[in-house]
Amino acid sequence: MTTINQIAKEAGVSIATVSHVINKSRYVSPDLVERVEEVIKKTGYDKKLKNKKSKLKIGQKSEIAIVIPDLWGTLYSKLVSTISSNLTEKGYHPVVYFHNDNVDHEKDIITNIIYNKRVAGLIIVPASTNVEQFDKLVQHPIPFIFLDRTVKGEDVGSVLSDGEEGIYKGCKHLLRSGHEEIVLIIEHGQFSSSEGKLKGYRDALESYKIPFRNELLIEVDQNSFENFEKEIKKVWINHKPTAFLASGNRITLKLLKVLNKLGIECPTDVSVIGFGDEEWSEIVTPPLTMLKQNTREIALQEVDLLLRKIDNYSDASPEIKVPMDLSIQQSTQVIGKGPFGERTVSPEELTISTEEAEKLRSSNYKVAISFHYGGTAWARLYENGIQNIFDKYGISIISTTDARFDPLLQVVQLEGLRLQQPDAIIAIPVDDEVTAKKFQSISEEVKLIFMSNVPEGMEKNQYASCVSVNERENGQNVALLLGNYFKNEKDVKIGFIGHGAQFYGTHLRDAVANEVIRTNFQNIEIVNEKYFYKIENTYEVCKEMLTANPEIKGLYISWDRPTLEAIKALKELNREDVSIFTFDLDNEIATYLAKEEMVKGLSTQRPYQQGIAVGLATAKALLGKEHYKYIGVPPYVVESKNLLKAWKDITLEPAPPEIEGIILSKFT
Repeated sequence: MTTINQIAKEAGVSIATVSHVINKSRYVSPDLVERVEEVIKKTGYDKKLKNKKSKLKIGQKSEIAIVIPDLWGTLYSKLVSTISSNLTEKGYHPVVYFHNDNVDHEKDIITNIIYNKRVAGLIIVPASTNVEQFDKLVQHPIPFIFLDRTVKGEDVGSVLSDGEEGIYKGCKHLLRSGHEEIVLIIEHGQFSSSEGKLKGYRDALESYKIPFRNELLIEVDQNSFENFEKEIKKVWINHKPTAFLASGNRITLKLLKVLNKLGIECPTDVSVIGFGDEEWSEIVTPPLTMLKQNTREIALQEVDLLLRKIDNYSDASPEIKVPMDLSIQQSTQVIGKGPFGERTVSPEELTISTEEAEKLRSSNYKVAISFHYGGTAWARLYENGIQNIFDKYGISIISTTDARFDPLLQVVQLEGLRLQQPDAIIAIPVDDEVTAKKFQSISEEVKLIFMSNVPEGMEKNQYASCVSVNERENGQNVALLLGNYFKNEKDVKIGFIGHGAQFYGTHLRDAVANEVIRTNFQNIEIVNEKYFYKIENTYEVCKEMLTANPEIKGLYISWDRPTLEAIKALKELNREDVSIFTFDLDNEIATYLAKEEMVKGLSTQRPYQQGIAVGLATAKALLGKEHYKYIGVPPYVVESKNLLKAWKDITLEPAPPEIEGIILSKFT
C-alpha cells in the first residue's frame, strides 16, 4: 500500500511538502504541486484520500446544507422533510437555509457554506439565473446539486419534475377538451427547466396543428411578480383565452388570486390547470386540476445523487426528471363545438324579445318531432321542455314519432311528417348515414332543428340549429368518476361496454371516456372492451365479459337502459360486487345509486333544459334567425351523496318517496 513517504520519495520532495500539498496548509510552488499531484494520481493515493475524507466527515456527523426559497407552500416543506429524514438515516446532519428568492441572500449563504468546514454537500434551489453566482461553488470541493430548478450553463446535476412532459400532458388535456386559446404562464427562461416547459407547450399545440402565439405566453419573475396582474388583465381583454396553464407552485397561487380579484370565474369563464403538489388544490372551490409533482421520488433521487457525488467524488452531473401526474378536477371544463367547429352558444343567449313574441303568437306555426327512441323519462322531459316554450309563444306540436333506434323506420316517419307540412321539424337522428339523405331532402322544404347530432354530409346552411349536451364533458365526467373511485387501489381491472351502433352522441362520449381512463389512470386497465347494438344484447355482452374476465371490478356502460340489462347479468353471476359507472338518470338507476348497489356514479343530460333550448332555437329559426348553430347544455354529475338535489334540478320535481327514503335512512 502506498504511503506518504513513498509519495515524497518518488516526487523528490520532503514529506512536509507532500502534506502541505494534500492539506493546502502552506504555499507550495505550482511546479512542485503539479509534480506531487501527478505521483498521487499515478499511485492511486488520491482515491485513498477521498475515502478517508468522506469517512472522516461522516464520522463527524457532517452537515448537508439545504438551501430553499422558503416554506410558503407545501412543496418545499415536503421536499425538505423527506430529504432531511433520509439524510439523517445515513449519518448526516441536514441544515436548512432560506434565500427567499433573493439573489444577494443566496450569494451570502453560498459564501458562508464554502467556509463551513463541517459541510459535506449542498442541495440548492437556485434563486439566481446567472451562472456566475455559482462559480465559487464549482471551484470549491463541496459537492452540490440543484433541486426543482436548473440553471443554464451550470452542469452540476439536478433533480426536478419533468416539467416538459407535465406541461405537454396538461396542454394536451385542454386541447382534447376543445380549448385552443391557452395561456401558458412560465418563469423567466434563464432557468433551463423553463425551456423544457415551453417546449412541452409548443409540442402539444403542434400535435393539434395549432400555431404557437407569443401573445399567449406570459413570463414572470418569481422574485417579484411585477406587473403580473397587468399581464393577466391584458391577455384576458385582448385575446379572451379559454384556459390558463400555470407552470409553477407560486404561479398557480398568484394566478388564482388575480383571477379572483378581476372577477374572472373558474371554470365558468376560464379553465385553469395548476402545477405542484399542493394538498389545498382538492379542497378549494372548485377543486383544482393539477399537474402533480412526486415530491417523495424527487427527494429520494436528490439524496441519492448527492451522496454518490460525496462518496465517489463523481463528476457525473445528470439532470434527473421525475414524471408528473395529471389530476383532473373541476377547474377545467370541456368546450363543446359544433360539427363545423362553431362556438358553443349558451341557452341563456337565446332570448325572445317582446316584438318577436308577438310575431310568433300571431303566426300559428306548426312543428313536428322525430325521436330516435321514445317512451322514456328522458324523452318525456325533453318534450315537456319543448312544450313549455311552445305554449308560451303559441307554437303547435302536430306530431311526435318514435323510431326505436331503427334508421329505416325513421326515414319512413320523416316522410310522413313532411307530408303534414310543418313549418319546422325537430329531430334526433338515429344514425349518421342511412337518414342523412332524407334529412337533406327535407331541409329544402322545412326548417330543421337537430337534437344531439347533425348527420354526416349535411351542409351548414341545411339546418337551423343543433342542441346537445356536451358529450365530451359527459364522457369525461364518467371516466373521472370511475378513476377517482378506484384511485387508491392498485392494478384495477375494468370492463368497457360501449354502443356499437352508428350514433354520434354515444360514440363521442364512449371515445372520450375510454381515452381519459387510459391516459389519466395508470392503476386501471381496460381488460375487456365490447359493444352492443341492441339494448337487450347488453345482458349477453356483460355475461360473456365477466365470464372471460372474472377479475373485473368495475364497468363502464354507455347509458342507463343497457346498464339495467347488465345488472341482470351481474345478479345471475352473483357479481353484485362490480361497480358500475354510466349515463342518464331514471327511477331504476336512481334506486341502485341511492343504495350504492353496483351503480356508484353517473353523468346525465338535462333533458328538460335541453328541451327548453330546443324550443327557443326553433322559435328563433321560425323568425328567420338561424345563426345559433350549436347550443350546448352542460351535463350533471350524480352520486348517492347529491342524488336528491340532482333529481330535483333535473326533473323539477322531488325525488320519488322510495328513493328519498333510502337516502334519508343512511342518516338515521
